[in-house]
Parts: sequence; C-alpha cells; structure tokens
Amino acid sequence: MSGRLAGYAAEIERYLRGESGAEREDLDNDQSLTSARREAGEFQAMNSHERAGGGGRLGQGQAGSMGGGGTSVPRSSPGGLGAAGGSMSSGAPQGTAAASLPRAASAPIMIYGATLAGFRSEEEEEDWKRRGGGGRGTDRASATGRAARAGYQARAVAARAGYAAGAQPAVFKVMPNPPSTKEAAARLLNYIGKRDDEKGEKHDIEIFDEDGQVLATGAARKAFLETFCETFEPPLENTNFIEARFDLAGEVSDAALSEALNKAFGAKPFLYAQDGQTVQVYAHTDERAGPLAKVLAGGRENSRSKALDKIEARLSEAMGAAGLVAKAEVTAAVSREPKAKYFLQKFIHTNSHVRHANGEPVPGVKNSTKAAAAVYEQWRPQFSGRERRNAYHLLFSARAGTDANAVMAAARGVLEERAPGYKFVLAHHNDTNHVHIHAMVQARSADGERLKFYKPDLAAWRETFAEKARENGIAMVATRRMDHAMTRPFTKEHAGAYSRAQSDPRYQVSTRTIERVEAKRQRRIDGQSLVVNGDAIAAAWQKTVTTMRTAGIVGQALTAAESIGNNFLRFRRDRTGEGQPGPAAGRGADQSGQKSFLSHPGMRELNALIGDLNMAQTPLEMRRQMARVNQALDNMRETLPPAHQGQFEQYREEVNDKMHDRLARLQFERQQQRRGGGGEPIPEREARGRDLPTRADPHQPEEPRTGTGQEKVRAKQKDANKQKAQQAEEQDRKTQRSNDNDYER
Repeated sequence: MSGRLAGYAAEIERYLRGESGAEREDLDNDQSLTSARREAGEFQAMNSHERAGGGGRLGQGQAGSMGGGGTSVPRSSPGGLGAAGGSMSSGAPQGTAAASLPRAASAPIMIYGATLAGFRSEEEEEDWKRRGGGGRGTDRASATGRAARAGYQARAVAARAGYAAGAQPAVFKVMPNPPSTKEAAARLLNYIGKRDDEKGEKHDIEIFDEDGQVLATGAARKAFLETFCETFEPPLENTNFIEARFDLAGEVSDAALSEALNKAFGAKPFLYAQDGQTVQVYAHTDERAGPLAKVLAGGRENSRSKALDKIEARLSEAMGAAGLVAKAEVTAAVSREPKAKYFLQKFIHTNSHVRHANGEPVPGVKNSTKAAAAVYEQWRPQFSGRERRNAYHLLFSARAGTDANAVMAAARGVLEERAPGYKFVLAHHNDTNHVHIHAMVQARSADGERLKFYKPDLAAWRETFAEKARENGIAMVATRRMDHAMTRPFTKEHAGAYSRAQSDPRYQVSTRTIERVEAKRQRRIDGQSLVVNGDAIAAAWQKTVTTMRTAGIVGQALTAAESIGNNFLRFRRDRTGEGQPGPAAGRGADQSGQKSFLSHPGMRELNALIGDLNMAQTPLEMRRQMARVNQALDNMRETLPPAHQGQFEQYREEVNDKMHDRLARLQFERQQQRRGGGGEPIPEREARGRDLPTRADPHQPEEPRTGTGQEKVRAKQKDANKQKAQQAEEQDRKTQRSNDNDYER
C-alpha cells in the first residue's frame, strides 16, 4: 500500500471523527510509515503474482508472468479482458525494460494485470453455472455486447485495484482555446517550444514531430507548420436569423422606435415594419436558430431550456431600458442561408413600409426577390464567422518524480494508436514539479477524417494513456473521479481568477470559485457526491475486493481496497444522518431508525445497471438499458413502504433525467454520422444548454387516487419533489460544470 493511499485512508478517518481535513501531501511525507507499508505491499504483490502465474484461475487470459527472475510488464487489451505481453510503443525501453523496473512501480502493475486476468463478470459466471461449464454460445451480437461490457467492467475493477496498490491516476486533458487559424497554430507552437531559463529569458526546447524528428531550428518549425495547416478549413459563416414581433404599449415616434430597436439588437443588422402598435422585425442573431426552430415547431411547452422565453425577456428588457414598453415574441427562426433568404423575401413581400436599422426605407420592395438578395448581400460583411476546430491542444500529465522520457514515449504511443494519420508535435515542459507533455495535433487528417472528443473518446484516450504508461514502466491506471469521490477539477480561468484575488484585494471572485480551487488543491472529498453515490462507490470497491481475492491477491493492497469502500459507506451514512440513532439503527437506516430505500437489496442490481449505461453506444442500446433500469426501479417501488415513496420518486426522476440526457447526446451523434460526420464535437457546456428531444417517460406513475388523505399527501409531495428537481436542473444549466472545452479527469 503506497504512502499516498495510506494518507487517503487516514483522511477519510479524520472526516469520520469530525476533524478538519489536511492535505494528503503532508501525510505522504511520513517516511517511516510509507517505507514500511510499501515494502510489505511489494512483498505481498510479488507473492500473489507468482501464485497467479503458477496455476491460479485467471479467467480469460494471463496478463503477466514471471520467469527467469525477471518480470514482464502486463498490458491490457483495449477490447478484451487481457492480453499476453504486447509490443512496446515507440520510444519505450526495449529488451530488459520490464526487468529493470523499480519494484515500487512493478508491484501495482502486476496487481493490475492479475486483477484484470482474474475478472469474471457476474453475467458470465451465471451463464457458466447454468450451462454446467460448457455449451454453445448465444447470438453473436449479444455476445459481442456482453464481451464489451465485461471488458469495460474488468478494466475498471483492475484500475481500482492498481490504484489501491499505489498506481497513479492517468491525467489527460483537452485544453481550451484550440488553434483554428495558421496564426493561432504558430502561437501555440511557439508556446510549446519555448520555456524560461534560470535568467527568465525564453529559449527553445526540443519539439518532436510524428516521425520522431526534432524540430531544432526556426526553419524546420516553419516548414512543419506549413504542412500542419494544409488541412485547416475556413470559418463557418453565421447564418442564424430570427423573426420577432413587438407589441407596443403606446404611441411612439419613428426615431424613438429605431433607436430602441438598435439598442435591443445591438450591432446586428435587421429590418423592421410598423403597423399601429405592432412592430415586425427580421434580424441576424448569434443565437443558434436550429434549436429555436425545433422548439417553435414542437411547442414551447415541450422545451426544457426555455431558450425562447429567455430571448424574449432579454429583448423586452432592452426595449424598456431604451424607454419603450414592449412585449417581444419570437415567431420564426432559420439557420441556413437558402431559408434565410427565403424568409427575408417573405418578410419584405408580406409587410409594408419595411425599413433598415437606420430608419431608411428598403428600396425596390415591389420585386421582393431582388430586394431580399440586395439586402442579404449588403448584410453579408457584417456576419460574424464561427471558427472551425482545426487543431487540438492536448496535455498528458504524471506525478512529480515520474520518468519524463517514459511519459513522452507513452504520449507518443497514445497519439500513434488513437490518431493515426494526423500530424502532431510533442514537447516536455520541465518548469513544473509534475511531469506534463504538451501536444498539438490536427483535428482533420489528410484523408478528411475528423478527430473528435466526446465523453467516451476521452475515457478511451485516458485508458490508452494508462496502458502505454504501464508498457513504459509507469504504474498508472485510468480511474474515474467518482471512484475516489474527489472534488471537481478547476480550470485555468478559475486558477487565474483565484490567484489574482489573492494578490489584488480590489479584484472580486465568486465564493464558488474559491471553494472549487481550494477543495481541489487540498484534495478534499466531495461530500455531496459521496452522499448521493456513496452506495454505488462502495459497491464498486466491494466488487474490486472480491475480484482481487479471486485472483489470489492478499496483503496491503487488498486491505486498502476494502477499507476505502467501507470508509466511503460510513462517511456517506454519517453525512446523511443514517448512523446517528445508534445501535437501534441498522444498516442503511435513517434518523427515525427505519431503513432507507438505499439499503434495499435491489440497489446492488440497480447500481450495476446504472453503471452499464456508459457502455451504450447507440440510441437503441441506450433505450434497452433504460428499460432495464426502469424495470428494476418498478420492482423496488412495489416493495418499499409508503414513508419512502416520495424520496424514491425523486431519486427515480434524477436517474431518468441523466439517462435521457445521455440518450439525447447519442441521438445527436447518430445524426451527425448519418450526415457524413462533418459536424463539430459538442462541448459539454453547449450540450447541456441545447434543447433536448421531448422525452416520454417509460414508466408513467399511477395517478393519485383521491380516496384517502395519505395518497393526497403523497401526490403533493411528488409534485414538490418534481418542482425541486426542475429548479436544480435549471440551476445546473446556469452554472456550467466546467470551461467550454476544458475536459479533465
């Protein structure tokens, strides 16, 4: 067990005792405790690995073996449950690389491999028992899906086991503000390739291209940049337009109306026509008109984001600030140039006395087609363009003291495997304590294939980074933040604002930003996440412990994995007050001494089904998985006492909200694939803000009967819980979870 894990367990214990949390780095400096536990853990790991390689049940494959007194570095197969050996990535140490690994690094790697090889999914175990140890396979498609799901679960279990043994988590980031033009790419290349020396002066550092060549001179870097930018595409033109109607509260002069409309629409071009107390406006906008058009076609009552209401409120407020009382209503929205021209022509043809933003009449209105074409071309220079994503700025990080050359080799291996055919450069920045490698990679290859980073892609890149790091002798695993209940990471903007507020008292920064930065730097536990997901986290660690025992792993690593799960469960109960009543309150009991629905036996199956939602890659698979989850919820609901029904229904709505959000993203991805894959990847903030499809709840709760007062109270409680969930969802949209493109672990 590593010193970091020892400190982590001690921190949880302090939380349970009510003491203030200290930084884990302070606990890691206890050299005597660290060295003693590391030696014991390494010894136990070596023995367990030898037993596993000597005939223990290792499931589908042997992940690593001992021979001749040396060790071979285990490698996990991206698509299966384990693979034997495997070639090293470019730049990795060859031949005696595994034998020369430090024992502190090799022990977590061996535990990872043994746990991965010893994994057997519950579904496979039941199927194996049902067949009596043999029999024919089932349908090929379903078998493939089960294998993928089992592979995902196996890697997650092995990663937790490796973390418990002292492996460091893989950190992979897609940085914000990616280069979209040649000039921006040149600035990023200059940032990657220059560092400060001891005198504070900039000097060139080594930059490696995709062929492993060093770009040592300015001419070499310029030549690379020319070929790198050959796939860059011009910015997209903003062709979003809306048509709005204003109902004026009284008479107003032409000059006052023109001035108020200009303040409402800013610098955007528009036409307007007044008919008594009604003003029709056709205007260019920065809003995404596509989702607005869908809301108008499907009905406002089906819109979750209330985007139209927000736009109308903003326009009405702007008109009021200009001295006019007017109620705004958006009546149409278009996002493509042909439709924009057609609606402009229709606007000129339908309305009389059409005027420009400056109040001048539109000439040639008798021929609306020519007039619309002339107006559109007059507006075109004012259209703001939306830059395409032509390159990505990536970051690969490792803990302080990690071999920088090995991290560089691992990063190169990731890019060669995950982005073949894309040009890239790599550089190591050695001006910080931790090791981090910067990379700039094309977003579009010479063949026209686009590199995208949806959430599943980010997870796959992180897993590949951990795999390549292990191949190069670094004890690294791809864990999830939820596995450790850690607080959310802060962005570069958060850090900058926090630092400026510390040095300049005149600069104000929000309390949420301060808490976010300090919580991450002090490595605090996310109490809210632990209260909500504590049972699922504890169940995941219990499954890890079971698999480690099956693989023959004993000692400090097993003890650490078991204690983490138990401490998480105790911490969640203490925070929710379930452990306060004392001996009378059993496992999962609330403050009244009655068991909560979270202690229901069906929660284990439900947590497993919810965890499998990330495996769904198509809308059809997602709908099937949603049906399974709702069926499990139905089964639980029928056996719960009335006192827990309200809390359970709120939990159910939260689960369905998350499932429908993921279903909407999968549907969007499928639409982009059908259109040829030319769409841009959706940033997390944009994906949360867009209008999602109208969802039909697969489980319609029964209508409350009016026979008894208890059912009336239950119905009112359900309505109140639903309203609270909607308010929480709206608040979540207003305070986005991260920077637009800053995807972090």
